[in-house]
Amino acid sequence: MTLHFLAGYVLAEHGKQSARLAAQAGGRPGATSEDIYELEDRIDRLVLVVAAMWSLLEETGLTAEQLQDRIRTMDESDGVADGKMTPRPTVCRSCGAKVSPGLTACQFCEAQVDSKAQPGPFDSF
Repeated sequence: MTLHFLAGYVLAEHGKQSARLAAQAGGRPGATSEDIYELEDRIDRLVLVVAAMWSLLEETGLTAEQLQDRIRTMDESDGVADGKMTPRPTVCRSCGAKVSPGLTACQFCEAQVDSKAQPGPFDSF
C-alpha cells in the first residue's frame, strides 16, 4: 500500500506538470518524441530508486505515516505545497544579486557562485 501511495504521489504530481509542459510546448521546435521517451525513462528510473529506498527504510521500521509526513514537510520546505521542491536562488557574494539555480556565475557581474562540490544522488535523473 505504501509503495502505491509513494508511486502515485510521484507520478500524479509529475503527470500534472508533464501535461502542463506538453500543452505549453505545443508546436515549439525541439519537443520531440525522443525527448518524451527520455523523460519517461528518467521517471521510470526515479520511481525504481524511490521504491528501493522505501523498501530499505521500511525494513528499518519506518511507517507509511512517517513517510507521508516527511513528503509533506519536504514539499512545503520551499514555501509552496505543490508536489515538488523548487531550488532556491543563491546570492552573489560580489554584487548581492539573486542568482538563478543551475548557474555557475552571476548573470549581472559574472562572479563565480558557489556550486555543489559533489553531485547529489538524484542529479542524474
